[in-house]
Amino acid sequence: MRHRVALALALLGLPLAAQDITGGLQTGLTLPVGDLKDKTDFGTNQFFGAHIGGHLDFNITSHHQVRAQLTYHSLPGSGWGGPADVNNDFKILQIGADWVYNFQSPNQGWYTIAGASLNSVKDDYSGNGFSGSASQSGKLGIRGGGGYTFNKMFSLEGSLNQVFVDKNGNDGFGFDTATWLQVSAVFRFGR
Repeated sequence: MRHRVALALALLGLPLAAQDITGGLQTGLTLPVGDLKDKTDFGTNQFFGAHIGGHLDFNITSHHQVRAQLTYHSLPGSGWGGPADVNNDFKILQIGADWVYNFQSPNQGWYTIAGASLNSVKDDYSGNGFSGSASQSGKLGIRGGGGYTFNKMFSLEGSLNQVFVDKNGNDGFGFDTATWLQVSAVFRFGR
């Protein structure tokens, strides 16, 4: 049985080993939208946050890539006013895979992104005399967007991310989806 598993893993690894694999870092702004930003006493009540992450690109053809990515988002909040003056600081750890289509090549030109992710979302909240946190892990997310590659080492991209979270319960966030725009400077290595 062990030999079959080893053989299967070796055969799966052969196509990937023959492909062009590159990596890189991305960083930029995370802009909450919808309830994540605007829902009174539950959203961030802030225009933007920040993110940093890394990725591996598996070049399948000159137009198609699969990208594995890990990104950390920090969305600080500000008070909503009122008697409780609630403040919500969200932190999101996202691991996912994207399908990238390059209109020209991976080294230059426009591209599109469609992906799925698993997310860990945490809300540290505080107000007049109280504080606490709520967290949810393993939440499914989707994203789509596009970008432009200026050269083999640098791109700018934007995407709309949506994570399906629990609204109610002990760790509920008070809304069903966490949605944000992600604007990134992408730095690539190994091409």
